[in-house]
Amino acid sequence: MMNIQRIFRDIKLSRLFLELPLLSAKISLAMIIATFRMIVPRAMKRLLGETVLITGAGHGVGRELAIQLSSMGCIIVCWDIHIDKNRSTMREVSKNGGEVYGFVVDVSKRLEVRETVRLMRKLGVPDVTILINNAAVLYHKPFLSCDTDDVERTFSVNVLSHFWTIEAFLPTMLQRGSGHIVAMSSMCGIYGVSQKVAYCSSKFAVRGLMEALHEEIRCNERRADIRFTTIYPFYIDTGLARDPEYRFPSIFGAVTAEHAAQEVIKAIRRNYIEHTIPRCLLSLNAINRIVPESVMRLILDFLANVDRKRQERSVMSL
Repeated sequence: MMNIQRIFRDIKLSRLFLELPLLSAKISLAMIIATFRMIVPRAMKRLLGETVLITGAGHGVGRELAIQLSSMGCIIVCWDIHIDKNRSTMREVSKNGGEVYGFVVDVSKRLEVRETVRLMRKLGVPDVTILINNAAVLYHKPFLSCDTDDVERTFSVNVLSHFWTIEAFLPTMLQRGSGHIVAMSSMCGIYGVSQKVAYCSSKFAVRGLMEALHEEIRCNERRADIRFTTIYPFYIDTGLARDPEYRFPSIFGAVTAEHAAQEVIKAIRRNYIEHTIPRCLLSLNAINRIVPESVMRLILDFLANVDRKRQERSVMSL
């Protein structure tokens, strides 16, 4: 018995010694490819004929995505809780000759999402091939001042809605063997920000959802070609959040909804798994995750000009 156990142990060790060089070679190749892709980006895929569903399509980035994607030959499906804003986006798309469908939906409610999907099928709306979860709410308050309703609304719209929409459209994507799911997270989904505890928590949750779902589909035996893209904007001038007033406004200043939509579309066409707006913040985040936390905080405080803000508050309190 002991001999048999020793034989199996030796076989496992031999296999391990064979697998380690192979793993090293695979890692080296992956690093070379990744470096090459940093210099020579992937060719952009065509979106002509894709059916794109956008939540929160009535204003801001959602509206710009609908207009720009329509001009690229996509069929647009606008979901928004505000009927007038949704109609305004639809009129703009139609004016430019695009094919568009619109539905008034509270994406935080699972039953509304399911019923709307049934209605879409009944009306003959083409199957959704690209899902962009864009709808979100933000309440800027200190943690102890947050209302229970605000916290619940934040998670219902910013997180649970992703579950309900993905649940509705992922099965069809799996059957077809292809699709693309996009989530609008935030740099608040990477770094915690004062007075945005509920919002940051919800955006961290979106990041976890997308990473876990991507891994689940990647390990699926069916090997469906379903892409996942998570977007991390820093600050978009849509009226949702206050200007954070960081140093270097050319990098950290507010960007327009039009520019943000262009970046989202670029990330979709290049099948990026993650994309920050601006792009350089992805590298900054990589650096900050390597250095000690104390160093990371020093870098972030410098960029946020924390010392000057503290001095201003001290002067105002005098």
